[in-house]
This record gives sequence, C-alpha cells and structure tokens, in this order.
Amino acid sequence: MALLQALLFAAVVTALLGIVWWSVNTYAEAQLHDKVQTDMASLLQAAADGTVSVQIRQRVAVMPVGPDYYLLADADGRRIAGNLSYRPRTPGWHEVPLQGALGKDKGDADHVHLYATRLADGRWLVAGSDNRNVVELGEILSQRFLRVGLAAVVLVLLIGGLGSWIYLRRIDALGELAEHALEGKREIVIAGSGRGDEFDRLATRLNRMLTRMRTLMDGMRQVSQDVAHDLRTPLTRVRQRLEASLEPDIEIPALRDSVEQSLVDMDALLATFSALLRIASVESRQRLAGFEELDLSSVFDVIAETYRPVAEDRGQQLQAQIATGSRLRGDRALLTQMLANLVENALHHTPPGTHIRLALQAAHGHLIGRVVDTGPGIPTEAREKVLRRFVRLDSSRSTPGCGLGLALVAAVADLHDIQLTLGDAQPGLQVELRFPGPA
Repeated sequence: MALLQALLFAAVVTALLGIVWWSVNTYAEAQLHDKVQTDMASLLQAAADGTVSVQIRQRVAVMPVGPDYYLLADADGRRIAGNLSYRPRTPGWHEVPLQGALGKDKGDADHVHLYATRLADGRWLVAGSDNRNVVELGEILSQRFLRVGLAAVVLVLLIGGLGSWIYLRRIDALGELAEHALEGKREIVIAGSGRGDEFDRLATRLNRMLTRMRTLMDGMRQVSQDVAHDLRTPLTRVRQRLEASLEPDIEIPALRDSVEQSLVDMDALLATFSALLRIASVESRQRLAGFEELDLSSVFDVIAETYRPVAEDRGQQLQAQIATGSRLRGDRALLTQMLANLVENALHHTPPGTHIRLALQAAHGHLIGRVVDTGPGIPTEAREKVLRRFVRLDSSRSTPGCGLGLALVAAVADLHDIQLTLGDAQPGLQVELRFPGPA
C-alpha cells in the first residue's frame, strides 16, 4: 500500500510538473513576443528616420551573440546588416531553429522567435529573440520538481512504511489474542488505544464476540452437566420400573401401572429435550430471519385473554394494563412464548388469592412490559440463577416442570435485545422487560 501510494504521488507530481511547465513556458513566450514587438516598433521608427541600418549595427555590436537578433535584408532576402543568417519569405511571426547566428555562444537556446515585416522600399526588417530564457527556466523547474518530488516520494514511503508497521503490529496483536482464544484461554480482553479509531471499534466488536463465545461455552458446559444430573433420575426410575416388569410373578395391573408411569416420565423427558432444542435454536439466532414488524400490544392482549380464565379457575386474579398501538420488530411466536412462560410461572408458583398484573406502557422513552405477582417471590441471590437451564428453587420442587421456562425467556429476550430484570414487588416478584428502541 505504501508503494502504491508513492507511485500515485509520483504520478500526481509529474502531472503537476507538466501543468506548471506548460503554464510557465506559455507565459515566458508571451513575454518574449512582447519584447520583440517593442524592438520592432523602435526599428520601424528608425526606418522612417532613415537610421535603421545604423541602429541595427549598434545593437549587434553590443550583443553579437544574442539573445536578441536583428536582420535588415534587401528585397531578395540578402543580409544588409544584423546578426542572423535568415532569408525572410512572408511577414509575421516565425519560430525557426536557431542557426546561422553570428558568434559562437547561443546559451541553451535552440529556437528563435522572429517577427518579419516588409518596409516601404521593399527591404525586409526582422527582429527576434531566442528561447534561452524559456529553456533555462524549464530546466530549473524540472530540477526543482525532480528533487522535491523524489524527497516527497521517499517521505511518503517512510510514512507509509511506518504506518504499515504500526497497523501490522496491532493486527499481529489481535492475531495473537485469537490464538490464545483458540488455545482455550477464557479471560481474554482486547484493549483499545482510546482514540476511537477503527481498531478501537474492532476491539469492541471482538470483545463482544468473545463474551458471546464464553457465554455459549458456559451454556454448553452447564447443559452437559445439568442433563447428566437432572435427567439421570427419571431415566433411572424408568429403568427400575422396566426391570421390575420383567419379574415372572408380576401381575397385569402392576405391569400396566409401571408402563403408564414410565410413559409419563418419558413424556417429561421428551418435553425437556424439546425445550432444550427451542432454547438452542433461539440462542443460535436462526430465528432472526423471521423478524417482522408486529403489534406488541396485540401479543400482550392475547396472553391476557388466554390466561385470565386459567387464573380464575385457580382462585387467582389476572389484571391487564396494556397501552395500545405499541409496535416492535421481532418474532411473534417467540414473544408470545416468552410472555406465556412468565405468566405460567406466576400462576404455578403462587398460591390461590394471588393478584397477577400484566402491563405494557411507555416509560422513560421506552416500551416496558411487566409481569407482577403478589406471591412469595424469588430471593435476591437466586434471581440470576433461575435464568439458567434446569435451575429450580426448593419451593418449586413439588410442581411439574424441568427448570427451562425462564431459560427460554432469557434466550428470547437476548435475541430481541430486551433488557430482562427480576425485581422485588414487595411482596412478590416483578419481571421487567425493557424493549429496544424508542417508545
């Protein structure tokens, strides 16, 4: 990249030199023509006075080798006076190679600009000047531009090389951290420079990626451990029943009862694996493709209408305070499942007479949803833990379930960038959902 920048800079300098040289050359030639015309006007006046031949000889005596050239020739073009061997043919401006000048020193001149006119008596009068000043000026400009251009190219290479070295060093540092991550090191933090440049932005994204990877790895490790511990008990019971069913003296009613109990346990196991698959699908963010603009208020209304009769049958009350016209971009099915899990938890883990409130309202510029109950609540130290897989409090061990409901709620909230908070309702539990974007 540094070499390409240097080449590009050299091309720009070359083009600039060409433009400047053409401009200076044009200006110098215009000045030269003005000077020649001034000399011609003076010689024409001398011709009118009859002293043109004397004037030309005097000027040639002072500067015999240029840069000014004069010629007085007869009607056939033969030189009468002057320091130029040139046979004029037509009046006007002529640019001809400088040759035949009297004297030996022509400087750097290679052409002479001549203006020829015919006097009234038929003689030719020519005045001109060579281009030595133009050539010398061009050479000076070329040398200066060449030196400055080479110095600038070298400077660009040095600056580009230094910049490349700095960038490559930071990239190598990122690569080294990536190698540490591949080796299994967990606590890796990519430090930024604090300048807010593209590397700082990249470091921020990579840190988020590493945090996400650690979360997923912890989740996989937790799932493996929890599956081994929580599913071992029902599988052991099923095996024990099947083993007992093989006894030769077992009666048909006992065998039927054993099979029925085993089917119940197997259905619970299948439900657990189905919930795990749903959580894994949500955490893999495969459902992002199904996001659409939806009416969030209608999702809350459906949940409230669906579970109000269930609450009444259990001796509980479900109240709804839902702001209308609230919209969100997301997956309707997952959002419905999230709210259903929260309401079902409130219904199943609170006693009769509990008041449950489902709310959606705008507060502090955001849409905020709440599921609040007046039940026993969740201890402060256990509120983060219950969002993990297979975590159940001692108070809920007697109720059906596998401890995956709130884990699915947390996964759906993370997929939709919803801030999920478990708080104290005094008494009871308050689950707050702060939806992304302005209300």
